[in-house]
Order: sequence, then structure tokens, then C-alpha cells
Amino acid sequence: MKKSVFTKTVKRIAILNTLVMLGLYILFIFFTLTIVKYVIVEDKDSRLSHEIEHVKNAFIVENDSLILKFPTELNEPDLTYITEHPLFLQIYDLKGNLIYRSKNLVYYDDILLGFPNKFDPYYYEDLKVGTDNLRIIYSQMKNSSNQPVGYFQLGSIYSNFGYVIKRILLFNLIAMPLTLLIIISLSIFLARKSYQPIHKIISLANKISATNLNERLTYEAEPNDELGMLKQTLNSLFERLESQVSEISHFTDNASHQLMTPLTAISSELDYILKKERNINEYRDSLKILKTQTDRMISIVKTMLILARECQGCTDSQNVFELSTLINKNVSDLYKNQNVDFSVDKEIYLRGRPDYFSIVMQNLINNALKYSGKNHVNVSIIKNKDCAKILVEDHGIGISKADKERIFERFYRGINGEGKGIEGYGLGLSLVKSVITSMGGDIKVEDNVPTGSKFIIILPLIKFN
Repeated sequence: MKKSVFTKTVKRIAILNTLVMLGLYILFIFFTLTIVKYVIVEDKDSRLSHEIEHVKNAFIVENDSLILKFPTELNEPDLTYITEHPLFLQIYDLKGNLIYRSKNLVYYDDILLGFPNKFDPYYYEDLKVGTDNLRIIYSQMKNSSNQPVGYFQLGSIYSNFGYVIKRILLFNLIAMPLTLLIIISLSIFLARKSYQPIHKIISLANKISATNLNERLTYEAEPNDELGMLKQTLNSLFERLESQVSEISHFTDNASHQLMTPLTAISSELDYILKKERNINEYRDSLKILKTQTDRMISIVKTMLILARECQGCTDSQNVFELSTLINKNVSDLYKNQNVDFSVDKEIYLRGRPDYFSIVMQNLINNALKYSGKNHVNVSIIKNKDCAKILVEDHGIGISKADKERIFERFYRGINGEGKGIEGYGLGLSLVKSVITSMGGDIKVEDNVPTGSKFIIILPLIKFN
């Protein structure tokens, strides 16, 4: 299937990026205009403050009146004519009566007199006079008592402000289509670039199957950023999947092999019976064989079902059972005529499925008997403060160090057992480990003294107030 260059996600991200970049571009223009205005106004205010102080120095205050002492100071061209940068001066008293008016105002529109209240040390404002924008500065002249006696108003035209603003706006208006095109192209590129790892993940996921789980993500990414963590998480997931599928495949192969043994025996025995008429004793012997092999197959299937569910029933179980009662009713009677000695403390309450735990004890005791010959097997259950300790000890052939590390794996059988032709299918101890772990306990195996093996189980107690 042909991949679309512009998927909905890419379009959505590209549009979002375009809007964000366009917004930033507009903000940049606004910021530029603000800076330009600030610079022009600061420059204008600096000139006006300098000029108004120069003008004020031409006057003195006598008897609360303003007296022009140096008239030549007011004859500057900018105060006399409409020059490139003219200055418009008006001096008036507190009542608004004009004391002095610059000569160039004869050629200019009237400028409204202002009476500001605050000076720090000047007061500035913008005025619209005709078609011109003026920047106005105000200052006060004070007497010896620091009381104001008149106002100085000096104005200057923003001669280049409007021009600069118009040029900036015109430039941006002309550049806008190209800028927009660049923004859109860049947004699409970034959107597609950012989703490249996702496309690699999709491509890899499409390649993976039950027979091909060795593929891994290889794109470049920092370990601590989102894409890097996603890469690590997915690669870890693929490794777990590969391990699980391999384990399931191995489990299926071994399960098939283990089930074939009793099924083959059943099939052979049925063929033997059906070949000709048999007497009652021969039929009875054959039925016993069939019963034995059927029980063996049922045991294998039941064990595999428990293992396949990872003993979920134990973990979720709300059942509480008393261990000594379980041993006396369901376990010890099975070994009345065998060399098994039980020593069980009472009032040991555990959480879990009692039927599963019965299988645990039977598996451990059966193993101990198989590997002990005619020697005694000791089963001890001891109640401690916070836990129950269960020991199953035999005096048989023992377990090698190499086998101890793998003995709880599914379908694994120790070298000693296989070498001596002892029957088994390698699921019993795996089931024991699964059930004990799900009950919150732990199991380990040690060498017994002087010979044999010792299985030790520790399980948490249930306490009642």
C-alpha cells in the first residue's frame, strides 16, 4: 500500500506549527515596531528636554513674573522658521495668558495649551495638530519660594516616525507571501521529520511475526528524551515477546512429547486387546494399564493448566485453609503404607487454593520417594512467629549443583534421575515453584546430611485478631 506523504497527523501538526510560527512572526513585527517607536520617542524626548532647558535659561523670575533676559536664545532657526526639525515654543502664565510664542507658529496651526499637574521633572504628551503628530514637553518656571509662575511648552514634529513605520509595514507586507511559504514548508518538513521514528516503529511492527521476533528499533535518539524512552520500552517489549513466544514454543513441544508417551501406551494396549479375544484376567490387567496411563495423562494436563495460568487462582484466591487439617485429610493418608514420617504443627493458616497446595505436597513427597529407594522421607511443618516452614527431606541420590540451578524449570529433569531410569516428565517442581510463589512464599533446595536432598518452603501466615 502506497504511503501518503501528507497524513492527517502530519497535516494537523504542520497547521499547528504554521500558526505558531506565524504568530511568532507577527509578534516579532509588533516587537520591532515597539522598539522603533521607543527609540524614536526617546531620541525626541532627549532633544526636547535639552532644548527646553536651553530656553528656560533665557528667562528669569522677578516679582512672580517671567522676564526675557537673553532674547537672542530664542532666535534659533528651528524656533523661527519651519525647518526640517522645527521647534514650537509657547510660554504662558498659570491662567493661560501667553507670555511668548515662537515666531514659526505664525506659519503653523494653533497648538492647544496644556496644564499638567505632575512633572518629573517634565511632562510629555503626543498631540495631533492638523496632519502632523507632535511630541510635546512641558516644564514649569518657579519663583524663589518654589511656587510655579508659568509654563513652558515645546513641541516637535515626528518627522520620520510615520515614514519608518510605513516602510517597516510595507516591507513585511511584501515579504509576507514568501515568509508564509517558508513557514508552511518548514512546518511540513519538521512535522514529517518528527514522525520518522513513528514510521520506523510501524514498519518494524509490520515485519514482526511469531517466527521473526529478533527485529529491534535502531533510530538515533537520546536515551532520556521521549523518543529514546519509547525506543527502549518497545525494544524491551520485543525482547519479552521473543522470550515468551520461545518459552511457549518450547512448552508446547515438550507438552506434546510428554502427552505422546501415555497416549502411545494407551494406543498400544488397545491394539493388544483388540487383536483377539482375551480372558478376564488379561482384560483386567489391560484396564489397569489404561487406568495408569490415563491418570498419568490427566496429571500432566492438570499440571500444565496450572502452569499455563501462572497459578492465577492462587494469587486471586480469598480462601484460607488450615495446613495441618489439609495434610491429615488429603495427604498423609496417601502414604500410610510407605516410608513417610509426618510432623505437623497445628493452627497454621495460609491463603491460597488447598487443592493446589495438596498437589504441591504430593509432588514433593513423590519425588522424595522416587529418589530415595527404601529410605525414609521426613515431612516437617513448623509454625514460627510470622511464617510456616515446611521441610521435605530424603536420603536418596541427591541433586547436583548444576541441577539445583535449573531444577524448577519446566520439563527439566536432573542428570541423576535420567541416568538411573527414574520416570518423570519435569513439570512437578515447576508447578511447586509457581504455586508457592503465587502464595507469597519461597522455596529452595539444599543437600541433606549425610545424603539426599532437603526442600525448604517458607510461607506467610494468616493471623486472626
